[in-house]
Amino acid sequence: MGRPKKNVEADDNITIPNINDLEWTDYVLGLLSDDEKIAGNPTTDGLRRILEIALDCTVIEATSSVVQSPSMENERRATVVHSIKYVLNNNVVKTVSGAADVYWGNCDKIYRNHPVAVAETRAEGRALRRALKLRKVVAAEELAKDIDTHHLEENNIGKINSTQINFFDVFGKRLNINIIKLLDKLAIDSKNIYNISYDDAVKTITTLSSYQQSNDIPQDVIGYDPGWK
Repeated sequence: MGRPKKNVEADDNITIPNINDLEWTDYVLGLLSDDEKIAGNPTTDGLRRILEIALDCTVIEATSSVVQSPSMENERRATVVHSIKYVLNNNVVKTVSGAADVYWGNCDKIYRNHPVAVAETRAEGRALRRALKLRKVVAAEELAKDIDTHHLEENNIGKINSTQINFFDVFGKRLNINIIKLLDKLAIDSKNIYNISYDDAVKTITTLSSYQQSNDIPQDVIGYDPGWK
């Protein structure tokens, strides 16, 4: 950024802070218009508009790469990396990247059928925030306010439901049982928990219940792991 510059608007002298100053974030956010903020959070469109203004730079390339495409096996999850290449007024070229992972569990339900598009927007917002060196700021598109908690049941008829998954976790923790090891012992495919059939989930719950009643737990399934899901 070089030395702080001065700009005159009307009769006021405005000192532009250095990019590493504590005042920098407030200055950058002040460049946004009211319709480029949602509940105080900057929109990706707004950050894109002010990037060249704030950094006195020229964007020479902006690209998105889909790292993971939605599928049944990955819970319709999309992962996108967005990169921005720009040149500063001293001819220094810089590149920043941002990544975002989107699926039904972290996306507003009205957009859940478009995970790649949402992931791309979030990834760009993160790249812009990184380029602008904004502190404690999240782009508006990175926030989800209306997640559909019933999505699992609606889209996985005949498969495990959220109540059963919660039962697995509660009893696994209570009895110190490793859920993945238990599923393997019961010959149930544990690669993707959400693809377990409803009947296999019932079978697992019945087994957990029997362990609780008998207090006779096989040693090869001992050891609760909170990251089993």
